[in-house]
Amino acid sequence: MQNFRALSLAIIAFFIGVSPAMAHSELVTTSPLANSTVEAGPIRIKLDFDEAPLKLPFGQGNLIAVAVKETGEQLGPACAKVEGNSLTTIVKLSAPGEYKILWRIASEDGHVNSGDFDFTVVNNSNYSTDKTGNQCFDEQGVELDAADQEPLSVKVQQNDGLLQGFIFGLGFIIVGTLAGAFLVRSKPKR
Repeated sequence: MQNFRALSLAIIAFFIGVSPAMAHSELVTTSPLANSTVEAGPIRIKLDFDEAPLKLPFGQGNLIAVAVKETGEQLGPACAKVEGNSLTTIVKLSAPGEYKILWRIASEDGHVNSGDFDFTVVNNSNYSTDKTGNQCFDEQGVELDAADQEPLSVKVQQNDGLLQGFIFGLGFIIVGTLAGAFLVRSKPKR
């Protein structure tokens, strides 16, 4: 019994001792603020975390992307520059509407944390741009192409599930009715 208690205390002490090393990067502040409204143009996104992210190649691991809130369509590639405990990027948005900022960060312990938040864009200045969303350039000035990476968000396709369900259900009813009629007709008379 005493060996069991000693072993239990040792296990508890071990997990208490390593718990700080198992912490994950948590989002502390954002700019723009969640659910805020900002003016169209080049918008600086800055996400502050409680610890520095793991050093990874540009365009991998530590990412920020912007997507249309309603459809989930990601606008441009996902990327971020690491500045201390922060991830930053600049997105160009001209169309008024609701958007979603998506982020992913790799903690120093290797764990990945991700999240998102919404914000609204208004265009009172008549700002326009040829390239909407995140434009990402590495240290050599080479542009990161969204097609070369897995997106943080995917466009939601038009949901035809109701029509497909109706057709499937109707087919099920017809097949069931025919099978029932066949079984009734083939039933031996007594």
